[in-house]
Amino acid sequence: MLTSHNILFYYIYLKLTIMTRKFFLYTTAFLSLSLLFAFSYKAANFSGTWNLDESASELGQFGARGAYSKVVIEQSDEAIKMTVSGSGFDGSNYEITETHLVGKESQNTGIMNSKKISTLNWDGEQSFKIDVKLMLEFQGQSLELTGNEKWEISNDGKTLTQYSSINTPQGEMSTKAVYKKG
Repeated sequence: MLTSHNILFYYIYLKLTIMTRKFFLYTTAFLSLSLLFAFSYKAANFSGTWNLDESASELGQFGARGAYSKVVIEQSDEAIKMTVSGSGFDGSNYEITETHLVGKESQNTGIMNSKKISTLNWDGEQSFKIDVKLMLEFQGQSLELTGNEKWEISNDGKTLTQYSSINTPQGEMSTKAVYKKG
């Protein structure tokens, strides 16, 4: 037998069920959108021509010979292509183009015809890291060096800083090279 009390109870039950479903739906949608925006960011634009600012850099015992004098970067969502140039330890000039795939292993030819294996990963919106393994022949011996580079762009997009660390048989060598856009 249906009574007003039963009808009222059933009405409240339906309302609560609908409200619970709507609450769940809206909460799920809000959390999904929040996660989407939290994990999707647009990395800074590193593209351009960058020239070494030797006075702002910390280049260690090798000075400017231990850094690139000019870096040209072309950036896409999948890779960063760098054309680097400078003077070698013997005084000769070099220019090398390397392509680093984002999140994937890349192989390039480095200084002195070395084999350079690297992996590039974003490190926030303003920087990326490159883990490097360098294999080269030097004075008749095979040498394998490991290291990493962190490239960081300033908020105004006018300064690029490369923090570089490499492990050698003589120990770890670290440098900080500062580049100005131009």
